[in-house]
Amino acid sequence: MAAKTSGPNLFRLKGEGGLSATYSTTSIDGQPRFTFAKGRQTLDFSGNQITSTETSVGTLVSVVVSNVPDKGVTTFAVLLPAIRLTSAKAVAFRTIGISALAKTTIAGPPAGVQQTYKVVALRGSAQHVDF
Repeated sequence: MAAKTSGPNLFRLKGEGGLSATYSTTSIDGQPRFTFAKGRQTLDFSGNQITSTETSVGTLVSVVVSNVPDKGVTTFAVLLPAIRLTSAKAVAFRTIGISALAKTTIAGPPAGVQQTYKVVALRGSAQHVDF
């Protein structure tokens, strides 16, 4: 008999500089959850504060971690690969996180490049849990 396969619904990620992120596609109330931590800062997101987009290279999950008027909006995103699970054990994987800064001004978008990026290597685990 073939092993039962399922997709993960909980992802735990760690990167350099004390960066960590946890993403669950659902929770006890049915809403997705995302926690972003860097240094002493920890931010929690749920529901429509989280954007999840299927792409040809994986699922891109993003949250707005900073929005400073007349300066910029910083978004953090993780790229999650497709993973098939055959047991309750966590599966290790590597991926990337992307911090994107979009500059803003009261006069509207400035001329030139609109976004800058920083990419960080992440190590993670994925598993399926019952909420």
